[in-house]
Amino acid sequence: MAKILERARRITVVSAVLAAVAGGVGLSTTAEAAPELPALSLQCKAGFVWREVTTNDLVCVTPGTRAQVKDDNAHAAERRVSEDDPTCKPGFVWREAQPSDLVCVTPGTRAQAKDDNAHAAERRVGG
Repeated sequence: MAKILERARRITVVSAVLAAVAGGVGLSTTAEAAPELPALSLQCKAGFVWREVTTNDLVCVTPGTRAQVKDDNAHAAERRVSEDDPTCKPGFVWREAQPSDLVCVTPGTRAQAKDDNAHAAERRVGG
């Protein structure tokens, strides 16, 4: 989350500089603190944790679902046709929790990932 906030602050500072230049406003040579940003709603509500399909997957799920994700990730290679072919063996499908998520899981697990994505906002604090 710290990386996200730092990136958002940098984007805000760059945007302010561009706006000042575009508006013909002179820039100060002294360093100024970045404006305060509203807190990002990334914290999960009680009973939920980040799914972590990848390091940037912050969808809130039950601890059991996160444990399933870790197990599926650990068995990813053995569920593929081959190391060079990401096609899933019979009985498995791509999880597709994110567009680049090609881990082979059961159809029920893929349905769970789709449902978790659909309910992501309501499982966050403030959601």
